Amino acid sequence: MPLTNNHDTQTPGAPGTSRIEKIEKTAKLKLIPLTKRDKRELISLLKDYTEMLREALEIVMKKDIRSRKKAHEACYEYLRRRYPHLHSKYVQEAYKRALAMYKSYRKLLRKWQKLPKRQKRRISPPSPPSIGENKVIELHVDTYRLKKLHQFSLLRVSKGSGDYMTFLVMEYEHAEEMIKEGELKNSRILVDDGGIYLLLTVRKEVEVSRHANKLIIDINEDTVDCLLIDRGAGKALLFTVRHDIRGIRMNYRRIRKGIQMKTRGKRGSNVLLARYGGRERKRVEDRLKKVTTMLAELCAEFGTDLVREDLRDLKSNSKRRSRQLNYRLATFPYRKFIGYVDYKFYERGLDVITVDPEETSITCPICGYADSENRVNKEVFRCRRCGFTFNAQYVACLNIFSRLDEGEVVLRGGRLCLILREAGFVVPVDVAPHEVRISDDALREKPVRIMTKVIKV
Repeated sequence: MPLTNNHDTQTPGAPGTSRIEKIEKTAKLKLIPLTKRDKRELISLLKDYTEMLREALEIVMKKDIRSRKKAHEACYEYLRRRYPHLHSKYVQEAYKRALAMYKSYRKLLRKWQKLPKRQKRRISPPSPPSIGENKVIELHVDTYRLKKLHQFSLLRVSKGSGDYMTFLVMEYEHAEEMIKEGELKNSRILVDDGGIYLLLTVRKEVEVSRHANKLIIDINEDTVDCLLIDRGAGKALLFTVRHDIRGIRMNYRRIRKGIQMKTRGKRGSNVLLARYGGRERKRVEDRLKKVTTMLAELCAEFGTDLVREDLRDLKSNSKRRSRQLNYRLATFPYRKFIGYVDYKFYERGLDVITVDPEETSITCPICGYADSENRVNKEVFRCRRCGFTFNAQYVACLNIFSRLDEGEVVLRGGRLCLILREAGFVVPVDVAPHEVRISDDALREKPVRIMTKVIKV
């Protein structure tokens, strides 16, 4: 189930304060046409919408349109005359989607233009956007209705000019609760070879409170390093959640390269690549959801807010890294990860706080000296100024805590401690003896119990 939220994190208040957040959730529900006519009308709508989208994209690209207002002025009247039998909201959704595609292309093109000449010779410029085989119809909230009839859910979609299509919605218990609690928003219909699906988006309001306890996380390509601060117990624990997203990415990259070499110039290669690409996305999303759910349920048990880096503006590839490392870092779904984890924390009434991510992994948490050579290797951090030596995986968590402005990291008697300003006492930092591994067996159930055992060691 894809998850999104529309929140820009603000500076939080004191513990105990609360606010209202709006979060969105999307459920994928199977649709069954009630009659053969409903299915024919849906296929006809998809065909018309695809052609309208293609024309809108041509207009936007030809006139170099970059704002929604100009896209409306250039496309709306023309497309309404071309497709008078369709609901006007389909026209609006078509040019908005075309504009988003063009803006995304321009962003990629600007990145490519900033590359040095040597890299430009190896990397081809991004291809202009095209519609291809479109399978999605954007549904404005005014074009559909979802209602109950004799314990069955029915979806009624307006095509325009008084024509309607009705579908039986194959609903499950969790989706039914989600619909009751929230407000229906713009959604989509997916027409795939395997069937027809409704990607239903629901927005709901939740009350988010700030708590004294904090879980600080540093997201990496194969781990989520964590610092849990329990003020009530006067304890702080560093631990690592290890996942296999990097292994999944690299394994499917090797598979794709093998397919490309064996099927070069042959028909059907794109279909095979798309099939394996879909499998890769599903496996990665499964890991993201399980890891973020585990963290959220752990924090709900301890009454803990989340503190993470603000990863919205990630830097481009570095020339100092290898091509394979750049690929791994570029393809790790950081934004999707933080989207999932933010939603799951807000859903449980827990707050999310963001801090500046710059140089958190190369800055000494004791003296504040930042140097890339502080990072001896992936496992060892040694400050070149004060000589502080520690596990490199956890240094970023300690620096994030310092930037939270709720205390500082110090050494007392040779032991790492946190000085909490508001509480006015020193909390020793322990390191969990074992990593929390997200194995295939653990993924079949919610592995929160495993982490709880580690926390209480």
